[in-house]
Amino acid sequence: MSFISSFFILACFCVYNVWGAIGTSQINCEIGSEVHLGSVEEEYEGDVEIITNVNPSDELKLDAYIFQSGVTFLELIRGETTATVRTTKPLDADGALKESGGKLYYSVTCANVRNIRTLDLVDINDNAPVFEKKEYITSVSEIIQVGSDALKVKAVDADVTAQYSTVYYSIQPPVPAEFELRGDGTIRLLRRLNYNIANLYTFTVEAKDIDDQKDTATVIINVEDFDNLNPYFDHSLYQASFPENQEGQISAVAPTAIKAQDGDTGINEPVVYSITVVDPNELLSNFNIDPNSGVISVTTALDREETERITIQIQAAQQDDSTKTGNAVVFLAVEDENDNPPEFDQSEYTTVIPENSPNDMVVLQAKVTDLDQGGFVGTLQVIPDTVPFSITPDGFIRVKSSAELDRETTSTFTFQIEAKDSPPSNFSALATVNVSLSDENDNTPVFGKSKYEGKVFINQTVGLFVVKVEATDLDEGPNGQVSYFIDFGNDEGHFAIDENTGEITLIQVINLPDNEILQFSLYVRAKDGGTVSRSSSVLVDIKAPGESHPQFFEKVYQGKVEEEQEAGAEIVKVNFFSVDTFVPVTLTVETEADKFSIDESSRMLKTRAKLDYETQKNYTVQLSITDGTKRDTAVVHVEVIDINDNSPEFAPIPSSIEIPEDAEIGDKVTTILATDADAGLNAEVRYSLEGSAGMFSVNPDTGLVMVAAALDRETQSKYNFSVVAQDQGRPILSAEASLIITITDVNDNAPIFSKQQYEAIVWENATIGTDVIGVNATDKDEGLNAVVSYHISKQEPPSPAAAFTIESTTGTISLAQKLDYSKAKRYTLEVEGKDGGSPSLTGSTVVIIWVQDVNDKAPEFSQDQYDVAVYENIAPGSALLSLEVTDEDEGGFSNGYFILTSDIFSVNSQGVIHLQSHASLDRETRDNYIIQVVAVDQPVDGLSSTAQINITVLDVNDNNPQFIDLENPQMIPEDQTGEVYHIQVSDADIEENGMVTLTPYSYNELFIISTEGTLTVTGNLDRETQDVYELVIVATDHGEPPRNNVTTLTIIVTDVNDNDPIFTEELYSARVLAKDVKKGDVVLTVSATDLDAGNNSLISYRFSSEPEMLDLHPDTGVITWTRDLTDITEDTELELTVIAEDHGSPPRNSTAKVLIEIKAASLTEDLAFENSTYHFSVKENEPVETEVGVVKALTGSQLVQVTYILTSHSDLFSVDESGTIKTLQSLDKEEQEWYFIKVQATDSRTPPSTAVTMVVLQVEDVNEPPVFDSEKYEAEVFSIAPFRFPVVAVKATDPDVGDTEELQYSLEESSPLLAVESSSGQVYVMDLTGMGGKVITVQVKATDRHGLFTTAELQVTVKNSGSDNIVVIALNQPVHTVQEKIRETQNSLEKVLGWSVNILSLRVESVSEMRSLLRETTAKTYISFIATDKDGTIISAKEVNEKLRSEQESVKVELEIVFGPGLEVEQELEGGSGSSQQSNEAVVIALGVLLALSLVGLIVLVVVTVLKFKKMTDTDSDKESFNIGKRDISDVFTNEVVFTETQDDQGSYKGSRKTSDVAAF
Repeated sequence: MSFISSFFILACFCVYNVWGAIGTSQINCEIGSEVHLGSVEEEYEGDVEIITNVNPSDELKLDAYIFQSGVTFLELIRGETTATVRTTKPLDADGALKESGGKLYYSVTCANVRNIRTLDLVDINDNAPVFEKKEYITSVSEIIQVGSDALKVKAVDADVTAQYSTVYYSIQPPVPAEFELRGDGTIRLLRRLNYNIANLYTFTVEAKDIDDQKDTATVIINVEDFDNLNPYFDHSLYQASFPENQEGQISAVAPTAIKAQDGDTGINEPVVYSITVVDPNELLSNFNIDPNSGVISVTTALDREETERITIQIQAAQQDDSTKTGNAVVFLAVEDENDNPPEFDQSEYTTVIPENSPNDMVVLQAKVTDLDQGGFVGTLQVIPDTVPFSITPDGFIRVKSSAELDRETTSTFTFQIEAKDSPPSNFSALATVNVSLSDENDNTPVFGKSKYEGKVFINQTVGLFVVKVEATDLDEGPNGQVSYFIDFGNDEGHFAIDENTGEITLIQVINLPDNEILQFSLYVRAKDGGTVSRSSSVLVDIKAPGESHPQFFEKVYQGKVEEEQEAGAEIVKVNFFSVDTFVPVTLTVETEADKFSIDESSRMLKTRAKLDYETQKNYTVQLSITDGTKRDTAVVHVEVIDINDNSPEFAPIPSSIEIPEDAEIGDKVTTILATDADAGLNAEVRYSLEGSAGMFSVNPDTGLVMVAAALDRETQSKYNFSVVAQDQGRPILSAEASLIITITDVNDNAPIFSKQQYEAIVWENATIGTDVIGVNATDKDEGLNAVVSYHISKQEPPSPAAAFTIESTTGTISLAQKLDYSKAKRYTLEVEGKDGGSPSLTGSTVVIIWVQDVNDKAPEFSQDQYDVAVYENIAPGSALLSLEVTDEDEGGFSNGYFILTSDIFSVNSQGVIHLQSHASLDRETRDNYIIQVVAVDQPVDGLSSTAQINITVLDVNDNNPQFIDLENPQMIPEDQTGEVYHIQVSDADIEENGMVTLTPYSYNELFIISTEGTLTVTGNLDRETQDVYELVIVATDHGEPPRNNVTTLTIIVTDVNDNDPIFTEELYSARVLAKDVKKGDVVLTVSATDLDAGNNSLISYRFSSEPEMLDLHPDTGVITWTRDLTDITEDTELELTVIAEDHGSPPRNSTAKVLIEIKAASLTEDLAFENSTYHFSVKENEPVETEVGVVKALTGSQLVQVTYILTSHSDLFSVDESGTIKTLQSLDKEEQEWYFIKVQATDSRTPPSTAVTMVVLQVEDVNEPPVFDSEKYEAEVFSIAPFRFPVVAVKATDPDVGDTEELQYSLEESSPLLAVESSSGQVYVMDLTGMGGKVITVQVKATDRHGLFTTAELQVTVKNSGSDNIVVIALNQPVHTVQEKIRETQNSLEKVLGWSVNILSLRVESVSEMRSLLRETTAKTYISFIATDKDGTIISAKEVNEKLRSEQESVKVELEIVFGPGLEVEQELEGGSGSSQQSNEAVVIALGVLLALSLVGLIVLVVVTVLKFKKMTDTDSDKESFNIGKRDISDVFTNEVVFTETQDDQGSYKGSRKTSDVAAF
């Protein structure tokens, strides 16, 4: 009901919110009148004027005066003697009355005579600025000059006065650094635009008036690209390789495929590729580049031995303008092909090593050579790998398992070692290794028992056999022969041991005392006969008992036992001498046997029944011991102990005790005494209190009661509690008594001030004696204790003479000294009030007195001189320095301004010094400036000060390094190494920017360049391999970013004579028929080549010894006959040596064999194969009996038959009578690819002839699927593992030769949780957030180059990290962009936060789904991460979020360096609880808004109903009342219900004044 009443009162207030008439005047119907009624605020409604002196006959009329708009607001109501001018609607100075300057003009006409009236309307700020457009769009070129205007926005404020209609413009954050919004609405360019960095700017501008009423509009500026940049390649240097002897496209280009594009990305004109230079130049026709794609192709195959490296310079030109070009260099390497098998230096190795040789001991070294480039590059392995040896890549055979080198188990190891070329080559070589083991003493003697025992009795004799020890040794010969020795324990020499048998005998009689067992512990060692002997030890325990004579240790024993214990209570243990382990003894109780017994095993005397202290206190018990022949006795005195059975009793206690309330802690109150009839601890009494509430304590020993806490009679005046007395017996007995204590009063109330703190204000020029403030304190006590006197105890800040004084009885504080605002702006006084008690008590309060300033201080700079350093490439308009100025006067420097006279620099009102928008800095022109800045504290009669600004211009890296006088080409002999040439470079920049490093970008294995520019040959040059090197040298300075220059230094390698001539054949042979030979006939020609050049390559030929029948031409190598051979009658064979020698200095030579068969008969009668070598191939895995090929031998006669046999590989192949070769088993390329089969043919002649040929067989590959090294992989990882964190590496091999490296890994089904690196098989984390405690199972796939694949299962257990400290931020960037820059993002966050940052995941969906209900979402990337300190401890999410908020600007600045301007960074909540809480809060807010809307609707309904009722009942002012009410309701509804920020089509900027009024109610 009260709720409805409130609405009713509110509505009534709105209805009756009217004023009285503004003015009163008399009508003058004769001459008229002119009256100024005064002023009133606009929006006024009610009576404007009461007109008197009206006659009933006067006809009055309301007319317009000057402006017609005035009377539209008014009506005239006639009475009998008066008339009233009343408003018909609120007066609006900003609307219809704006034309009259906010004044209301009208006249009241009587008898055609005007009575003129004017009324001034006071403007109120009831209109917000309104932009002419809600969106401003324009386009500007990227080459527009800094300082140019991009566009102009305009907002209009409808208020009539300049104070309220002036509009202030600003840009809402984030403010783009490239633009500024000036006071007239002009958006001006501050920095140069770059289309490639940002091509669109969207920001919000704001217009507000003096009272912060505002409107916003969106500005969209499109940046237009300008064709001012050349094309550019992604990289300036590319590298690629291709195999020799092949043509086609070059696909493997690094670092990426060749690509160029227009530097103007907005225009992006297509480019055309071309080759400009090929080095060597003669190879220009061997290459081609696709003009559209940039793919380079080899058009003519190359030979690596002729050319190993090629440098190609390529160019990309714009399609529409060929003068705009970009260039790059491509380094090509020609790859060698492997065609020579490796070879061991021995076919069989034999060695001897000791058994048990240690792991990694070198057994021998096998050396492998390979004639291919680079020598042998491949793997070495031991076959089989089960032998205890391994081989290292450098050929050392080492011991792999020392434990297996046991000569007794295996004395000789025979195995093979294999040298295998790296894939794709399948060449290999085998050698046999024989390793014999020499014997070592490696077995220790082992005893048959862990311990031996023996005995020596009283009847001992010398030579007595005691015990025998025995140990065995597995070794043979001396190593297995065991000898025995007593190491120690035989100090007295009683025993001896037989060295060979291990028998221990007594060699000296032992003196055995009575009742004792002597024990001898002998340590016997067994040692073998090895050169380095081995031994082991065993313990021999020998016991020797003496003669038995039992005897008690003591004759009398003492024992105690408590009364009333059950039978079996232990009293005392008796000890005795005996050898009872060998001779048994008996213990007996001889007296008091009915009450006591003795346990023979424990020797403990015990009770047989309960004992009573009151009946008998002591007993004497006699004991005896005997071994059957000898006897001894002893006595035990037993004392019975009393138990506690009497309670304490109190002495008389006073009925009441009085003490003052100011009694100190520890003061005596009274003493309590109690006694106990028992003795000892049973009679010892201890005291304690119960119910004293901690106010009193008692001495537990004396019974002295003392004060334990401060007493306060006003709180409690009497205490009644109990005193407890307890004895120390068991069980404890006690007694209790009551004690009453009365507290007497003392003065204990201090004065209390009416306020804890007083405040006052005084002008700094106030006169001494001026009253400032009064203080007042009261005291709860009476009489003198309540009389308060005042004094000032402390003044802060202090002064030599107190600045204030206080009247001691009234508490009035007055000024005692003159004040100075600059010395003290505030005084803090501590005032004390002291009562009249004895002792007196005091209270205190604080009085703060503010000194009001009178301006008299000049402003001061924080420094007289400022030193600032800026880079020369700073943009025009950039801020250089912010000046800090202080003024001791009140308000500081808030009304001050700055003066700076300079053509280069300017200063704004905030004291920020800028580089002027038209100016620029150039360090090379001028490297420093000195300027003066004046600070004036106020516009009129202001005081000033001056500061000097020293501006140093810093260097930026804007000059490329330059090569100086480069001598090109350089001639270097091929055998030269070390320093060969000094390269000079310069850089116009200074310091790091001017320091230059030279780097060779080609042939790094042969050449290096020192920091001083010295070119050094570090590798071995070989002119025959390559005689010209195009060394690309990059000169890079140390600036950031660095600048570089590239040049090519041609190095020509000159020849030295370092190559022997090489014959084309090792053996030259010919067969001639003697009768056909004529003098001068050519037999054959030998030929040799020399890789050297010039004279070094010229060759001369000669025989090692001159033959009789042959001649060798020294230049041509032609061998001719020197005579006819008709005299030859039998077959003859000539074997000669030919020498080829070059013309170098010194000369080098080589030799070859020449074999000439001279036949006396026809050659056709011999047996010979059609081919000396046959080349066949067969696919792997083919079935048995697969045909390989056919060989054929010719006899020269059809009557001669030929048979064939295999002289090698007969276990794998067969040959039949026709020469057909077939397989005997299926072949596997992966085991062996090449077979060299020897086939022998034998004819049927007598004697038979034979011939041999070589069959070279290649096994061709058949594709087989890959194989994982495990069918199932398992791994564990924490749920907070960061993005791309490695989980496990899977590995598969391809049975096909050389294909393992080409396998591609992938997940059978893509997963947002895990991914796999395609080439390495490394599985890594994508995003495991929220997966803690779960198991992820995926199938990993390995695919070969032919598409065959296999899968393996991967099971990853995600361990719960136990941490909810995941922090999420959102960036307005695409996820792929963030992923590419994830490392830079992580570094930026670490730089700001100061912790290590691990990024866990990137995703595009928001964690807070509720946000999408409240605003429109945009594409974002959400980054989840955790932060850790230097010890690896995870920082809490709360702490990280707080630091992100405090460092918000720094985070944005750092990330803008990574992503560019316009970046938006938002913080998100991560985790279930946080997300839920945020969602719940959002729901509550939404429901609250709906509830508020419902309540406001109800208010409107009630008010409208009341207004309608009022309209029907008030007939005199029906129209006026309705209008007033409607106006108020409209204002309330508009401002409370309508969301003005989104309702552009309503009058949402009206009625703000009404809103504040209603809110105040």
